[in-house]
Amino acid sequence: MNSNKSLLSWILASQIAAILVVCSKLTIPLGPIPLTGQTLAVGIIASLLTVRTGQKAIFLYLLLGLIGLPVFAGSSTSLAALLGPTAGYLWGFFVYVTLTAWWLRQRVKTPITLFCANLFGSVVQLAMGSLWLTISNQLSLTNAFLTGFVPFVIPGLIKLVMVVAVVQLISQRVSLPLGSGTH
Repeated sequence: MNSNKSLLSWILASQIAAILVVCSKLTIPLGPIPLTGQTLAVGIIASLLTVRTGQKAIFLYLLLGLIGLPVFAGSSTSLAALLGPTAGYLWGFFVYVTLTAWWLRQRVKTPITLFCANLFGSVVQLAMGSLWLTISNQLSLTNAFLTGFVPFVIPGLIKLVMVVAVVQLISQRVSLPLGSGTH
């Protein structure tokens, strides 16, 4: 039975990773870091799945890009995306899902808890992306913050409201397997 649960977790993670790929294609160029639908999908993943299943979905998404499939925003692939200016944001998806799903596991999923948990995860993810810009683009902390964090605050808040609405809608209509625990 445990192997069936693990298999279901991987199947669900792969389906959700496919949705993340589709959302990554929704892109608005904003300098070195585009505005994308990826964080909307990451918030939904973090809010609906367990910690481990969410981590698996992000792992599969990053793995698909690493092996050369054009899954990232702007159809970037491989090491160019995973080590370039957007790398901190991409790796931050893993942290976003981990922190948010863990935090939500401890609470009832109300609109307020969904919003707050995703706000926390998204702020950490944006901070990781901004900090990476200090390395990849050799920006000062101030310039990295102004380039990689500030332009995404308002769009991020809008996406968080969308995450809450979508998660509530999905939760009312679908019972996802593996909905509790860390497996």
